[in-house]
Amino acid sequence: MSQEQLENSNNPHVERFRILVIGNANAGKTTILENVCHAQGRKPVYLNSDSKLEPSASPGNHEIEHQFQYPTAHGFVFHDSCGFEAGGAVELQKVKHFIENRAKGGQLKDQLHAIWYCLPISNDRGMTNAEMSLFESGTGNVPIIAIFTNMDALDQVARNQLMFSDDDISCEEIEEQVPNLAEVLFRKKYLKRLDVVKHKPRYVVLLRDMNKEDTNCEELIVRTSQALDRHSETVLSVDIADRY
Repeated sequence: MSQEQLENSNNPHVERFRILVIGNANAGKTTILENVCHAQGRKPVYLNSDSKLEPSASPGNHEIEHQFQYPTAHGFVFHDSCGFEAGGAVELQKVKHFIENRAKGGQLKDQLHAIWYCLPISNDRGMTNAEMSLFESGTGNVPIIAIFTNMDALDQVARNQLMFSDDDISCEEIEEQVPNLAEVLFRKKYLKRLDVVKHKPRYVVLLRDMNKEDTNCEELIVRTSQALDRHSETVLSVDIADRY
């Protein structure tokens, strides 16, 4: 599924889908946005309160209320949060306040429809308590897609384990087994923690090759489409009920 198909496949009552992107500076947010929106090398354009395009200061200031989009993807509006490691409880409260405000009626296009929570994988630690905080506090009816970036870090751990586990294993066999073993390591180190949180993500997506322009975000596009379909149906039914 392409980005254009994603834009055209969801609820016709929603003019634009609004996505909050959460993640710290090394989480791969820019790579994901540029790939999904076919906007490699292009800067996002920020919108004013009337949704008219206007020049902006340098992007990346993480002001969550600022909305932006890419000229190549008019069907989506994005908001940015810097994650919870640096700002901690303060940033979490900002995110919760933003989600609550966007849930208070208004037009469907102005509501928040999905959250992309970008979590970089590291070979020396799992998720911190700060990173887990959003799964404990919850996001109401807004679906979270947990995007684990830099899966390559676990690929290398898996590769090393395979190399030292069997002297007779060939390089070809190692490379064949790396993805499966990396996912086993991921389940033990990361997914296991998500199994016990109060509010689980709607979907979990694993991304590799974040340093490449052609990073494969196909699964993210598919999962976002599924989440938007389910969320827009829920929001629309509530909106209709509120009118009668």
